[in-house]
Amino acid sequence: MKYLYIIRHAKAEPFIEGIEDNDRKLLNKGIQRASNLASWLSNKSPIIQELHFSSSIRTSHTANIIAGILPETLKKFEDSTLYGATEEVLLNYLSFIDDKTDTIGIVGHQPGLKNLAISLIINFSEGMDKVLNKNFSTSNAISIGFNIKRWNQISYRTGILIDYYDSKK
Repeated sequence: MKYLYIIRHAKAEPFIEGIEDNDRKLLNKGIQRASNLASWLSNKSPIIQELHFSSSIRTSHTANIIAGILPETLKKFEDSTLYGATEEVLLNYLSFIDDKTDTIGIVGHQPGLKNLAISLIINFSEGMDKVLNKNFSTSNAISIGFNIKRWNQISYRTGILIDYYDSKK
């Protein structure tokens, strides 16, 4: 089994003309919600072994908050490919994850993350049937399980939605 946590970065400063989108920092509210998300992730099983995140300041800060609560054995990977990535780019990225790793988290951006989740999920754990109809807000996370042995076997409609974290609850 392989497990994927799809994690949206925490709430960041609004876009301002003349400032690079990549440079937007987290708001205090975002930092607090990312901490709450990190606590939720630290209580999940299986625990994330690798955390992959885009090169934006807001995703990197979110990833560092999460990493601060997860075990020290967590491996972190920043990759500019994940910045604004489409579901196709994300799926391709996942297919190259080392097969020794069973559980990963990917911190990124909308709309690619939710589109990826929608395209991967074929079934739901009890009570999860309405999750994909919800807005995938900042600091939210989706947990998906796959009955595969290698990451290059990941494909559309192969995952089971296991759990969902709503940062606004």
